Amino acid sequence: MKILRAAAILSLILVLQLACSSSYSNSANSASSANQKADNSNSARSNVEELGVLVNMPYETEDVVWKDFPEQKKVLAVLRLSPGDANKLVAQAEKVRKPNTVTVASESWFPPELIAQSDVSGDNSIKGTAYAANEFLQPPYNEGQITRINDTDYFVLEVYAK
Repeated sequence: MKILRAAAILSLILVLQLACSSSYSNSANSASSANQKADNSNSARSNVEELGVLVNMPYETEDVVWKDFPEQKKVLAVLRLSPGDANKLVAQAEKVRKPNTVTVASESWFPPELIAQSDVSGDNSIKGTAYAANEFLQPPYNEGQITRINDTDYFVLEVYAK
């Protein structure tokens, strides 16, 4: 009888110990998962279909990297287009507004070629020509510009919701 009671108590302790460690592990995994999602939401993305939900994508991209800044109601994207599409985009944008020379602040998540250009300038910026981004705008993003980076087929798209 004493052996059965001792076995029952030991079994109960073992079950409680397993239950506690399992719930701790699940809560730790949940916290880790939540932190990972927060990091991912702040990291640069490269999925053009996801970007296409936020802005109109009238040209096929050869490369894309972008970030959404919901608190600023802003999307910032770097697009690399084929030379033919790059020229079409410029021709269309020039019909809307006269281009102007600008400098774009380089971001750590920009493509290496653009980061190298910003390193050469010495002030962490890249020179380019800014055009109207009307072809890319769709609600809620109703203002913006697209900048062709000098001597490349890279464009920096900035759109805002106002």
